[in-house]
Amino acid sequence: MSDLQMLAALRLPSVTISPSAKGLQFSGDGQVILLTKYAVYILVYTSSASYQSCLIDAYLDSGRWYTPSQSAQSLGWLRTVVEFDRALTQQWPSDCQDWGTVCLGALDPSLQAIALSPSNLTNTAGCLFALLNSNLELTIWGASKNFLTGENVTSLLKDAAGTRSTSALVRTLHAQSTCIEWSQQPDWGLTPAPAIDASLLAVGNRAGWVSLLRYDGATERMVIVDSVAIADRWISHIAWSEWTIGQDGVCEAMLGCAAADGSVVALKVQRSLTVRHPTSNLFSEYEFGLKFHEPGEIACEADGKAVTAMRWANPQGRNPVLIFHKTGAVHFWSAQSTWSDSKVLFLRTQKRSLGSSALCPASGICYIQSRDISVISLSDGSFHTVHGVSTHPTLDPSSSETLSSGALSAASRAVFLRAEAEQMTPKHVDRVSGAATFDDSSTFIWTYEATSPTDFSYKHDAKHVSTLVVAQMWNEDLDEQVLQDLAAHVGHANSATGQAPIDRLRPILVHLRDPQRLARLHERIIDILHHAPFRDPIPDIALHARASDAEVELTPGFGNSLATHLFGWNGVLSERLRYAIAVFCQKHASAPEIQLQFASAAQHFASNIRAHMLLTLLRHMSVASGRLDASDVFFARRTVALALTSSGPPELRKKAEELSAQMAKTTGLDTNRDVTENLDELCPACHTPVPLQDADTATPHRTMLDSSCVPARCCATFFILTTPRLRTCIGCSRKALLPAGAGGAPASDSDGLPDSARNSWILRNLLSATRRCPFCGNNFVVLV
Repeated sequence: MSDLQMLAALRLPSVTISPSAKGLQFSGDGQVILLTKYAVYILVYTSSASYQSCLIDAYLDSGRWYTPSQSAQSLGWLRTVVEFDRALTQQWPSDCQDWGTVCLGALDPSLQAIALSPSNLTNTAGCLFALLNSNLELTIWGASKNFLTGENVTSLLKDAAGTRSTSALVRTLHAQSTCIEWSQQPDWGLTPAPAIDASLLAVGNRAGWVSLLRYDGATERMVIVDSVAIADRWISHIAWSEWTIGQDGVCEAMLGCAAADGSVVALKVQRSLTVRHPTSNLFSEYEFGLKFHEPGEIACEADGKAVTAMRWANPQGRNPVLIFHKTGAVHFWSAQSTWSDSKVLFLRTQKRSLGSSALCPASGICYIQSRDISVISLSDGSFHTVHGVSTHPTLDPSSSETLSSGALSAASRAVFLRAEAEQMTPKHVDRVSGAATFDDSSTFIWTYEATSPTDFSYKHDAKHVSTLVVAQMWNEDLDEQVLQDLAAHVGHANSATGQAPIDRLRPILVHLRDPQRLARLHERIIDILHHAPFRDPIPDIALHARASDAEVELTPGFGNSLATHLFGWNGVLSERLRYAIAVFCQKHASAPEIQLQFASAAQHFASNIRAHMLLTLLRHMSVASGRLDASDVFFARRTVALALTSSGPPELRKKAEELSAQMAKTTGLDTNRDVTENLDELCPACHTPVPLQDADTATPHRTMLDSSCVPARCCATFFILTTPRLRTCIGCSRKALLPAGAGGAPASDSDGLPDSARNSWILRNLLSATRRCPFCGNNFVVLV
């Protein structure tokens, strides 16, 4: 096992939670979320982007790094800790003193479970996470400025329970949450994909019901959509499958629910989408429908054996497979499978330490689609491999397959021995509390705590130390894997999911940090970036104007339409992914000639993205040309000037000339005058007039101190940056002006804009619509 790469071993002073398959997850924003007993760790590995200069409230923790070979490079980490204050909001005895409502978790409050929402949900394009504590309270958390605040949802569940029953016992059981899981975003197949949220948070309770909640972005509150009865016992585990769209345009997903008596039910959930009467011709309003297919299909009868972990595997081209673990066995179920009803495999003990046992609870369930295998990790540190998940699940590998449970367990034990500073013996157990695949293949991430079952001495919380490990579990051709993943990601980009590019590209970026690999593969990488399929960098944006548009209030739909066309096209997202890969490879390549090749590719993709931005703005301003005031006209002239000087497609110049002619009719501008006249800005450092020639940076000029001055421009509006109140992209480090009302500023504030554009309603809508970086597609943060 010495030739397997070990990329990180990070020490975290924390008490781990009970083994959980969801205690270690990846967010849609590209972060690693680790749940411990009294805190949530938010971790980011620093080599994936320009995080060192961008993230807030984080610091670099070197940990202990290991480089077993020259090709292995250790990962650095930035981390933020969200602490649990252990204050109980709900006092259940005050609601009901029946024995059935007693909650022993109130004696020592701690965190029990976490559920992550899809990305691009909040007004800063981030994700939310739901936290469940041992007192059965549910809270929703999200980033707000430079701190985190939580919204208690238990009171909402309690109010909803009051409408179902007059019994204090029943109402309290409905309000006591036992498990949570957030679904992905449905893909409705719309082009471009509108920025709408249809994800659902499923919450199981003690009454045997499951409530479905959604996040209302307008009020920034959770709303209960519907509830369904599953069993007459506690709901212990919940799992969502991926959404699939049917021929009638309805999206379907399976919801797996496990009860305390060991029974498991698979419920089909349908989401429908209807278009309301549009408020303008630019953006339509949508309504969502929800339907349960009751009764659900029974995946497992009640047998008195509790489920310890559950998740859905989504094989390509096949029905989803429900995988759930009970003591000593792993179960498989699918609605239409090649095996009858369900499949049960009994795990074998992998003897690696004194505490090894196949009867330990599961700490992770991973499905690797490329191999059609499932890897189940147990809390004793062992890993078990199930082959042929979608066809015929079995623990026994074929004669040509070298990947086995014994090999993976030996690899994890070898990682444990190398990560620990002290000499480990078979008496020491690596108690794994959470595990997941890092690159959807052979590289895994897990967290463990070194324990000694034969040592009965007391160990207080301050002495508990967990270790986060990233390591390769088996040998495979990483070069070919990177190339295949690269072609799949950039060639089949889907903007409907809302994932940030940093999260989408994690399986690729983690392996492209190696300069030697880049030297071997740079020609093939560049070829894939330029020739991967399904590419439409400049989509045909059609906005149909009406004769009465001049009298219609366009502002409500204008910003939504801008956001949809800026970030909803799959072809433009593909360009952003190609740009991000090219910039990343340029940064990590060691040879100057290779750096130049990637720099040229990055410039090409950035030019396509900029052309799409300008074309989107021109088309929207053409529709609203009858409502442009003086500030809007100034910004429109700047956009026309950039389009005329850009090296974009001919359609861009044609649309710029059409808008210029439209403004001449509606505003009385002289079309014979140079369009770039009176568009110069003043340099914020030396107050020298700077002509509008480049959309990224201002023209270099000499200052009074005889030094060069090159002010930067806003990546959304292309104005020179003259204020410290800015947003910074965590991917490419580009900066943008803050929208009005962001960062604690008044809603009417337009700091940083020139006087001639300060009152432009088009500009305000543009800043609000660019919630993410328009070039690389990653999130903005505000530096303080």
